[in-house]
Amino acid sequence: MKCIVIDDERIAREGLQSFIREFDFLSNAGVFSNAHLALEKLKNETVDLIFLDIEMPLLNGLEFAKLISDKPSMIIFTTAYSEYALKGYKVNAIDYLVKPIFFEDFKAAVFKAKKMYDLMYQQEQVSKPMFFKENGITIKVQPSQILYIKSMQNYIEIYSENSKKIIIHQTLKSIIDELPENDFLQIHRSYIVNAKYVTHLEGFILRIKEVCLPIARNRKGAIMERFKND
Repeated sequence: MKCIVIDDERIAREGLQSFIREFDFLSNAGVFSNAHLALEKLKNETVDLIFLDIEMPLLNGLEFAKLISDKPSMIIFTTAYSEYALKGYKVNAIDYLVKPIFFEDFKAAVFKAKKMYDLMYQQEQVSKPMFFKENGITIKVQPSQILYIKSMQNYIEIYSENSKKIIIHQTLKSIIDELPENDFLQIHRSYIVNAKYVTHLEGFILRIKEVCLPIARNRKGAIMERFKND
C-alpha cells in the first residue's frame, strides 16, 4: 500500500517513517510538514493510506480530510489530543492513534488498513467487467455471471448466467489470467469453472446446474481440497 505522512512535528514524522519501514506491504510515498503540501501531491497522485496529524497550522487534519473526501485514500489520525477521536471517525478515519504512538498500536492500525485494502481490491477484481468481441460486436460480461468456459482449440466458449453462449478467438490459458483467481479454477485442460456455481462433485464429474463437466485425473486432488470446506 502506498502511504504518506503528514505531521508538523519532525520527531513524529521520523517515528512514523521508522515504523513504516517495518512492513513490507507499506511503501512510503512522501512525508509532509503541512497539509497544503500534501494536497498538491494528491492532485496528481493517488495514495492508499495517510497518517494524518490533526493539530497543524494553516490547515488542520480534520479540514484536510474533508477536502479529500472524494478520494479513495484511507486515513489513520495521529495526534496528541484524544478528544478529537469522535470527530476523526466522522470523517471516515479507519483508526486513531494517540501520541506517543507505540509500535504495537501502530501495527494494529496498519493491519486494520490492510484488511480493508485487501477487501476493496478483491471487490474491485470481482466487479470489474470483461469485454469480449464476437463477430465484430463487443459484449460486456461480469465475471461473477460466468458459469464456465470451454476450450475449442484456438477459440473458447463462455457460458454465463444471464446471456447466451459467447464464442471468441482466444485461448483458455490466456483468459484464466484475466479472471478473479479466488473464484475460478481450471478443472481440465478444456474447462474453467466458476466455483460458486458448482452444485455436485462425484468421481471425475463436476456439475454446474444441469451441465456435467469432466475433471482431469491430475487435478482432482486440488479440486476436492478446494471444495471440502464449502
